[in-house]
Amino acid sequence: MAPRPMLVVTLLLASLASALGESISPSCAAAARPIVVIGSVNVDLTVRVARPPSVDETVLATSPTLTTAVGGKGANQAIAAARLSAGSRPVRFVGRFGNDAHASVLETELRENGVDVSSCGHVDDLPSGQGFVMLSPDGAASSVVIGGANTAWPSDERTLRKLVTDAVHGAAVVLLQREVPERVNVAAAKAANAANVPVILDAGGANTALSRTLLELIDYLCPNETELMRLTGMRTETDDDVVTAAKTLLKNGANHILVTLGGRGSVSVSASEVKWHEPIAVPKNEVLDATAAGDAFRAAIAVSIAESGSGELTERGAKLAAAAGACAVRVVGAMPSLPTREAADALLSPEDRSLKLSSSCQATSDAREMTGTVEECPLLFGSRLNSMRARPDLFARSASASSLWGLGKSSDVKRISTLDMIQRLGTASGITSVDINYPQHLEGLKAKAVSTALAAAGITPGSIAVRFPATISYRRGGAFTNPDQRIRAEAVKLIANACEWANAINASGGVVIWPQFDGYDYHFQVNYTETWERGVDALRDAVDHPRCEGVKISYEFKPTDESSRFAIVPSTAAALALVREVNRPGRFGLTLDAGHLIAAGENPAQSAASVARANALFGFHIGDVHSKLGAEDGLAFGSVHASLSLELVYWLRAVRYVGVVYFDTFPEAEDPVREAEYNVRTFKRMWNIAGRLERAGMGSKLAEHDAMGSLELIEKGFFAP
Repeated sequence: MAPRPMLVVTLLLASLASALGESISPSCAAAARPIVVIGSVNVDLTVRVARPPSVDETVLATSPTLTTAVGGKGANQAIAAARLSAGSRPVRFVGRFGNDAHASVLETELRENGVDVSSCGHVDDLPSGQGFVMLSPDGAASSVVIGGANTAWPSDERTLRKLVTDAVHGAAVVLLQREVPERVNVAAAKAANAANVPVILDAGGANTALSRTLLELIDYLCPNETELMRLTGMRTETDDDVVTAAKTLLKNGANHILVTLGGRGSVSVSASEVKWHEPIAVPKNEVLDATAAGDAFRAAIAVSIAESGSGELTERGAKLAAAAGACAVRVVGAMPSLPTREAADALLSPEDRSLKLSSSCQATSDAREMTGTVEECPLLFGSRLNSMRARPDLFARSASASSLWGLGKSSDVKRISTLDMIQRLGTASGITSVDINYPQHLEGLKAKAVSTALAAAGITPGSIAVRFPATISYRRGGAFTNPDQRIRAEAVKLIANACEWANAINASGGVVIWPQFDGYDYHFQVNYTETWERGVDALRDAVDHPRCEGVKISYEFKPTDESSRFAIVPSTAAALALVREVNRPGRFGLTLDAGHLIAAGENPAQSAASVARANALFGFHIGDVHSKLGAEDGLAFGSVHASLSLELVYWLRAVRYVGVVYFDTFPEAEDPVREAEYNVRTFKRMWNIAGRLERAGMGSKLAEHDAMGSLELIEKGFFAP
């Protein structure tokens, strides 16, 4: 009997393995071989002009601004292929990102469009590629491309060969362009040929001739009329000219030529036939921007060849490509113009839409949407440093004696030092960041020693987490809210000292404040208005302290704690009010803690959405709690609240969270290294599941407040027959 929808959320973790592929029938799994796109990724800068300038001429832009977007033929075609595949198969992109701020934006955009970028590389000494596009009123576009990182592929042929061989392994089709060095395309085409994978080459990009070696390796060469003229040196003004020029390429080693003719459609030329493909007419007044029409067309060709299963271009495939190109010219901007499968299908007759999926797979298309793409999670992961004090017996066995500074007996937990804990945390696979408590972890240490230990462990410093001493002054009156101005000044000084540490060890997350004593235990204990105002003023003083200049400061509120049963900042809404009143945008924000929110009866996903909307989400601490115990359990992520945890990850994706995911957990009897690794794996699985939910239409269910629709969508993904 199929599980009832309401049971789905409680079974998520138990079914993760099957969710990653076992629910798909063998025939459908075989149909889901990836489309591999190897090529360029650029930042496109587009300026509107009345017409492109002639030689030695300057023209003024018709718009006072330029637009910035993701571009490059490789990236455009990868995203177009993902949209046109509609989740029926993975799309893998192989490219090179630069060392600039654009790189993370490009990478994120590709991932968010369902493209696997795990085979991409990063170039340390070059910026990302850039394209300068001049867009005319009639939609015609002229471009200049700066290669940047797109030019920097492995120089060693063996390394390059392994890279492309791994990339094309198991592919349904490989799509290439000429905005990367030709040796890369030759290596990729050779690897694809060896694996019996069809290869498509977009002739756009380089203005040089194609080598016979590459021509012979390509199954489909796809130029437009201008590119065909450049490749052959022949006229392409008439249809007969086009066919004659294409046949010249056949004589030079090409197998099939598919020439796009703009509003006249396209023509495929092989040794055995010449076949004309009708265009889908677009009224002239609806043609807005042809920048990415060719990319949409060629991506659709790749999708149709992958879906045919034969490696051949069908008439239906040519019609899909025509529809994709027709959609693209109606929208301004390369990336926005790349159509979805639904948009392209809308221009086709019902019988021409049938190439999408075979009938045996149609019943599980929703499930395949959920399980088709394994996506690399772009976030970094950190873990609570104090957790590394647990199970010292395991640490004593796994670490060298020379590194156990003063450990003594294996059960002597308290004598494991900060540097020991850093070393131990570094052995946890997937953990790359750590928050360090101040002053607790840093007393008696020098910044150089801490930085050296972090580097040796392969861990970057995340934040300096301030812990106020449990003195009677703080316990009785709080830190920033204390009635005694001297205590408030002392609290501000503590933050300033923490800022110094953040600068000294380059802690990217700045300083996190957890004011555990800023609250009260009894009714009629505090003046709420005055206490709030004192807290706002003191926090503003801390942010404005000269030693905190340039350091982000984040407030981690906890609604209730044994240190103060009621917090002055008891909720997400109150915390956002605090951020507004401190009024230091970009420098003062919030760190949310899932355990704190659950214990207070708040929904972590809703809190994440609200705080991100205010541009105040600086960090997120993650764990799980039973909550009924009246204590902060700090259990492994997703171990208690599976549905809540999945929704939280979904919303961290939705708000484009880019900070560190910090596991604030409290293993007692468990191996803390294993627990940290488990947390990373669980979050990454949920990240992939959340991405599949996005692509399967979860957003529309949320927009309609459709609870059963959401549950059924999850059900289809996890429990399809």
